[in-house]
Amino acid sequence: MRQLRQQSLGSAALVFAGALILALSFFAVSLWEFSRTEADDRARIVQLSEAFVKQYANSHSEGMPLPAAFRRMGLENFLQSRLGDTTHAPMKIRVPGLPGRELGFSETSPHVAEQISQIARHNDAAIHEELRFENSKVIGRSIFPTFASSEVCVSCHNRELGQDVYQAGDVMGAFVVESDLSGYVARSLAYSGVAFGLLILGYQLLAIRENRRTRSIVELEGQVKLERQRREAEAHSNFVLSHDSLTGLARRSVFMDRLQALCSEHLETGFFLALVDLDDFKSINDTMGHDAGDALLVAVGTRLRQIAVESGGLAARFGGDEFALIVPQSDQFPSMQSLGSRIVEFLRCEVNHNGFSIHPSCSVGLSACGLGYLEDTTGLLKYADAALYAAKDGGKNQYCQFNDHILRDLNRRTLITKALAQAIQHDELQVAFQPKICLASGRPVELEALARWDLDSKCVSPSEFVRVAEETGSILDLDLATLTKGARFAATASSQICAPVRISSNVSALGFRSPHIAEKIVQCLKQAGLPPSHLTIEVTESVLVENVASANESLSRLRARGVRIALDDFGVGYSSLRYLQQLVFDEIKIDRSFLQDITTDNEKHFLFLKIVEMAKGLNKEVVVEGIETRAQLDLAQLTGARLGQGYFFSEPMGQEECLDYLQRSIGQQTRSQLG
Repeated sequence: MRQLRQQSLGSAALVFAGALILALSFFAVSLWEFSRTEADDRARIVQLSEAFVKQYANSHSEGMPLPAAFRRMGLENFLQSRLGDTTHAPMKIRVPGLPGRELGFSETSPHVAEQISQIARHNDAAIHEELRFENSKVIGRSIFPTFASSEVCVSCHNRELGQDVYQAGDVMGAFVVESDLSGYVARSLAYSGVAFGLLILGYQLLAIRENRRTRSIVELEGQVKLERQRREAEAHSNFVLSHDSLTGLARRSVFMDRLQALCSEHLETGFFLALVDLDDFKSINDTMGHDAGDALLVAVGTRLRQIAVESGGLAARFGGDEFALIVPQSDQFPSMQSLGSRIVEFLRCEVNHNGFSIHPSCSVGLSACGLGYLEDTTGLLKYADAALYAAKDGGKNQYCQFNDHILRDLNRRTLITKALAQAIQHDELQVAFQPKICLASGRPVELEALARWDLDSKCVSPSEFVRVAEETGSILDLDLATLTKGARFAATASSQICAPVRISSNVSALGFRSPHIAEKIVQCLKQAGLPPSHLTIEVTESVLVENVASANESLSRLRARGVRIALDDFGVGYSSLRYLQQLVFDEIKIDRSFLQDITTDNEKHFLFLKIVEMAKGLNKEVVVEGIETRAQLDLAQLTGARLGQGYFFSEPMGQEECLDYLQRSIGQQTRSQLG
């Protein structure tokens, strides 16, 4: 609008200037035309008078007026005839002569007198025209030279002057004819003013119309601009909402919409779905920093987008290091194998970032529309995810296409997922106990509670259903259910053998994502009637990988209640030494892998001795896991480790068997605390 106001002011200035110029032009032209007409009238009057003067001069005799006087009288007579004519300006004639004595007149205007003198002095026969503003009037003046046209005129004038002054053809003086143009000038100014007003009005009307048209155009342009900006903003907003900000790939929602559309179109050639997961991406973030991790994600996104563009497909980032790809079946990718090998090889290329050289690898799960398994989008994704799961299980850095074997495993996991949730809800889980033994005395000091579960009267491997629980998010419920049952048994056994029974129970790293994990564990102990001091919580260092501060806070609250904390599977995690100083714990359990082939493997032997030495140096209780032979037991005793656990002492036992074991081990004479 500010621009429109400026345009309006500019238009008004142009209108005023244009009207003024036209009005002044009208005034100047009309004044010039009228003055020219008046000059012509003055010349005609003089010409008429000259004709009479010539005739009069030829017939002049003594006693008659001089020709000059006759001319004056003739001119005055002509002027009298114009008095009633309003179309002409008032006119008057002066015949001062030169020197003028012959008529008794003299010029009163110094300017005119000088003009006449110049004419006579230079013998100038030309008519002089003037348009001057004098005495508040606009005067149009014609100065006509008079010259001796005949001997009569010469003799008459010389006789009057008393000497021979003039000869035939000499300029003897001049006479002046003036027109008063003031009235006409005033009328012209009035007409010009009226014309100026009319022009202003006309221009203003045109300007108003043009201004309205311009305003409409500006408003329309403004609306178009606002609409364009709104659409651009909406498009940008939609792009931001539908695309990943880091890689620029489509988000999951856009990918699912495309997948749904393709599934509903019943394409003749079909298409492939690939789920891509980077291998060990978390270790890249931990060792090289999140900037390097982001650079890797961007590089992977760029490469997957290139595959999608080349094949006419779509690449998306689901979150974290998870990507997805839709590729139509074509000559370039005739099979899932061709697509899988292309992705694995392409993503394996080196990525450089700030001096770091990253050698990524990925696992790829593949499914296809039209294999006979797939009915909808959900099934297509589920089967690709199952294939990805199999690729990771098979050692990573490879692709795996969905097949009948994976379908059976998927159905198995689906069955376990559903049945496990019901088993936890209906308290159908069983608990087995494996003792921790004092290596010096051979007596049990603690029982580790281990979850056991039968499905359709068949035992399900703990590694199988625990992994399913972690994947489905029910691992915390499983851990708490196992802890509760173990605590109830310990409380019951303590009363029956008249001695305190301590237990230990595992809590998954995923469980520590809950901010109230400590309160939930204490609540389980209250329900079971077991003192917190009789419980050891075993955690892996992966707890800290998730969130050091949050995990330490929860563990510190448990220790404040009297619960002991054990670091389980020490030595096989991401970077165990780094977390020894960060995690609040009381006990270190050395992973069973260090005892395998330890008698023949000097390197393992050396590492085992140093790990025990380091743990003792940190003043932590040491538990050696996986003792299965006498030689392993002897080695553990030589290191000075206090506790051991393994099949050499006992396999996991059911509740009744464990109770008998405790009674036999402790004996009727021993009523003291375990250990």
